[in-house]
Amino acid sequence: MMTLSISALKKMIPQNRMTFGVELPLDTDWSPEGLKQAKQEGRPFGVPNMERHAEYARLADQLGFRSMWIRDVPLFDPYGFGDAAQLFDPFAYLGYLAAITQDIILATGAIVLPLRHPYHVAKAAATIDQLSGGRFVMGIATGDRPVEFPIFGVEAEKKGEIFRQSVHLIKEAWKKDEMLMDNRLDLLPKPVQESIPLVMAGRGTQTLDWIVQHLDAWFNYPRGIESTERQMAEWKKAHERQGLTEIKPYISAFHLDLHEHPDHPATPFKFGATIGRNELVRHLKRLEQIGVTHMAFHFRHSQRPIPEVLHELAEYVLPEFRTCD
Repeated sequence: MMTLSISALKKMIPQNRMTFGVELPLDTDWSPEGLKQAKQEGRPFGVPNMERHAEYARLADQLGFRSMWIRDVPLFDPYGFGDAAQLFDPFAYLGYLAAITQDIILATGAIVLPLRHPYHVAKAAATIDQLSGGRFVMGIATGDRPVEFPIFGVEAEKKGEIFRQSVHLIKEAWKKDEMLMDNRLDLLPKPVQESIPLVMAGRGTQTLDWIVQHLDAWFNYPRGIESTERQMAEWKKAHERQGLTEIKPYISAFHLDLHEHPDHPATPFKFGATIGRNELVRHLKRLEQIGVTHMAFHFRHSQRPIPEVLHELAEYVLPEFRTCD
């Protein structure tokens, strides 16, 4: 079994230019028209329209987006959170996406480790890495929905400790040069990559020093310029305390309603904005200067069709950040 010389994270973020991905589901359900359609169909708020999910996933891959992110939401909570993510189980869905895409990096944002046994996670993740040819990056988190922990028999106050233990066990299970359980049992398959990159989503009750020491990147929630700058300063200081000169990737997201007029100024809303592509480029370049290395676009607020927006981004926005890889 050959090991890839370049990790999926390095392929996703090859150098110090911002690269771009998409967040699933690729729907417009949070736009005024989308809300109206969902009501007509009897779909609760937060349950996506998945009719064209495969078509849109293939299109994002073909247009050159670097990554495709999906979330881990085991139980739909219409009253507390109202968001069912991409509806499908993340690992089962990743297997499907691996089969219908060619180049795009498949990523989770994020697997809730305290709610899953670490060896199940390790096996599922290595399976996805094999099926995709080494295109998997696993974002991980402790979980932020209190209602789920007692249902899964987990003490919420211990989630941070469980998270750290799970990271250790998962990494051990992926090792290729030794077996588990005193050389008597092993967990197969092994990843194609040397080790699947692990990305922290949020803080997960961990210190930044622990994240820098044990994980490969940080996926932070969408923030404004000044707030992102403060987060980036903390991230860099954590590297300095660990004696590291190379800063690990800082990843974020942007909830995008791309206006049809290229020069439309930004009209902010939570986690994003209605914005024309020219102002979007200027905003993204400011974030790139701060140190953000990868941005995942979230389209559920979009008032324009998904294919139209993906094509415009691929034609006008992505080339502004072209890398040389």
